[in-house]
Order: sequence, then structure tokens, then C-alpha cells
Amino acid sequence: MAGKDRSLQFISREEVLAAQDYWAKSIVDISSTFLEGGDYVTLAAERAGELYGYGHNNVLFKPTKAREQTFRPDADGAMSYFVGNDAVTGGFSEDAGFAINGKKGFSKVVFTNHQIDCHGEVALAMGTYDFTCATTGSVTTVEYSFGYKRSADGKIRICLHHSSVPYQAATSGNGRAMSTKAITCQDVIDAQDYWAKSIVDISSTFLKGGDYVSLAAERAGELYGYGHSNVLFKPTKAAEQTFRPDATGAMSYFVGNDAVTGGFSEDAGFAINGKKGFSKVVFKNHQIDCHGEVAVAMGTYDFTCATTRSVTTVEYSFGYKRNADGKVRICLHHSSLPYQPTTSAKSTATTAQGLERVQEVFKQGDRRGDGLIDLPEMKRILKSVKSNLSEQEVADLFRAVDTDGKGVIPYDEFLAFLWGEPEQGAKLEA
Repeated sequence: MAGKDRSLQFISREEVLAAQDYWAKSIVDISSTFLEGGDYVTLAAERAGELYGYGHNNVLFKPTKAREQTFRPDADGAMSYFVGNDAVTGGFSEDAGFAINGKKGFSKVVFTNHQIDCHGEVALAMGTYDFTCATTGSVTTVEYSFGYKRSADGKIRICLHHSSVPYQAATSGNGRAMSTKAITCQDVIDAQDYWAKSIVDISSTFLKGGDYVSLAAERAGELYGYGHSNVLFKPTKAAEQTFRPDATGAMSYFVGNDAVTGGFSEDAGFAINGKKGFSKVVFKNHQIDCHGEVAVAMGTYDFTCATTRSVTTVEYSFGYKRNADGKVRICLHHSSLPYQPTTSAKSTATTAQGLERVQEVFKQGDRRGDGLIDLPEMKRILKSVKSNLSEQEVADLFRAVDTDGKGVIPYDEFLAFLWGEPEQGAKLEA
């Protein structure tokens, strides 16, 4: 009938299928033009004008790979997504060019409709489409929902386009499904509080003559993700076995090599502070950053010795992950002593000649001739080599390497004193 608004004509299933075929053909044509060095941007603009309703009606578009600019309500945002941010003015930096497959191109696109539902002047379709890479030949399946509307010029155009990758159930290292509940800052703080409490509890149990090893095993199972996921663990004082990817290595570090089968000889038992114990542990977060099912935290923690009451500050990075049982456990733990600037005494210990000099000054300081030096002798030695450490720094470092608390240290611990790390000093002597 003359004068009838063609936009009111009902959309048929056949028209939806034709629109899908043209969309698939357009992606392949744009890719082919790009790979041949042609003007793919102009072609993409032309096809987008034919396929999408921008300028005719509202368009609801959620592209597959859009994260920062999740929705694209205008033609400029859509073009940025399809041809890449570097090909259009005002493009979004996250866009690599979907229609050219990040410069690898697509050779084939196939729609597989789950259902097409026509509602007069609007039609909806849901299903999956398979994209074949023109470079590698690999096929990627993506899920879609499309809405089609007839414009005033009578043409069918897209008014809704939601595209997404198929859902992948999160799994742990052993293949079991994981909880997807996001971790909060409070979850992290609670885990830190329990870690601190556990160190104090293990120390207290040890000092009272109780079964601290069983308690440590129990708490480690609650705190660390061993058996649930991979755990990346670099303990503070581990030098020979720097990383501890399994529960046995972690237990050796925390309770000492003599308390577990297969323990490492360097481990004196951190959780019992080399048999002196800890009475208090305080976390001081620099920052907590939550990323869904994983959270990371960085900062320092202060350990108060239960025997001497001295406080040692250590730096940390922790990663926390929610496991299949819903509990938050540690998946990353990196702990280290604060950096100590190299002193003149330290630098001399880096060469064989320097080692001879260190041995010489040690003998001069060892006035009793028993192979041991105390704190006053240490201060005299460092003064003789013109160390720039303050008396308080000397005292703090001396206590740190005097692991048995006897107030004297042998030559190997003297080297450790100069380096700030007992294990590294021992290696120097060898």
C-alpha cells in the first residue's frame, strides 16, 4: 500500500538468517581486505552502516573482548572494536581489531542458532558462531544474542548484539571446581590475623613443651593452599632451598628440619623462632588489592621475640585464593628482610682478598682467642674498618645473627653479620 511505513513490516526468520549470513561474510571480507593490504577501514564502515542500526535507532552492543569500555552505544565505539583503536580517531586502547582478528584475520564465520524468535518488527536470535583464524586455522566458538529491527528505509539492522566467550568453570591444580565467590579485603585481613595468631600459638605450644608440630600441620592446612592449588612460597631465611612448592618443604621451614621427615638442614624452625619463640606478630599492609577469586597484599610484619622481646620487621607479599571448599588460603607468600645498603665492610667480602681481610680483622677482634666475638668486640671491629652502621644498627644485626642467644658469634656468623643474611655468609666462607 502506497505511503505505508516499511519499518512496520514484520521481520521473518529468513530475513534474520540473511542478516547473519551477511554479517559473517562481512567479517571475512574485512579480514581478507586487511590481509591483502586494502582499505579495510572504509569497507568496515560501509558494512557497519548496513548491518547495525546506528543513526536509525538505539543499538545495544556488548562486544566479546571489551572490558574497559564494556558497552558501545555509538558507531565510533563499534568501529574502534572492529578495526582497532589505531585505525580510528578516538579509539579505545583495548581494541586490537576484532574484524581483523588482531591482524591474523578470519577466513570463515559460521552461525549456529539455538533459536530465532520473531516479534513483529523486532526479532531475536541466540546461539553460537565459529570463527576460523585465517593464519593458524584454529576455530574459536563464541556465544551470541542478536536483536534485529527494521529501519525506516525498510532494511533489517542489528539493534542488540551481546557476544561472550563460553563460561569456563574455575578449577584448582587438581582439576576440581573452585568457588567463584570474590575475595574481599576483610577476607584477607581475617586470613592475616589467623596467620599471626598461628605463629604465636605454635611458638607458645613449643615453649610449653606441647605438640607444636601437629598444631603447625593443622594450621598450615588451614592457611596454605597445598593440596588445593599451586602455592608459590619463598620464605625469609631460605637460601639453599629457596622455594617451597610442597607442604613438606613448608613444614620443614616452619617447625625445623629435625621435626619432619625429609626436612632441609638449613631450617631452624621459623614458627618457633629458632627455639626462642614469638610472642606477637603484627601485619602492616601497604596495600590490599582484590581481583575476584584472588587477592594480593603487600606490606611489613613485626615479629616480637618471646625470649628477648626484640622486634624484627620483615617485608611480605601474599596472594590469597578461594578454594573449592569456599575457604580463603595462601597461594603466594614471598617474605624478605629489608634491604641493607652495602657498607665498605660488606663490599670487601666479595673477593678472596676481601675474605682474607675479614678473617684478619676477626682474629684481631677475638681477644680471647676462642673463635668467638661479643657485641663490644664487634663494634670495635666495625669501627676499625670504618663501617657506616650506627651502634643501634650494629646491635640489631648482631642479635639477628646470634641465633642461639648466647651473646657471642663465631666466624661464619660474623660473615653473615656483614652480609645481613646468615645463609649467604656461610656460602662465602665455602
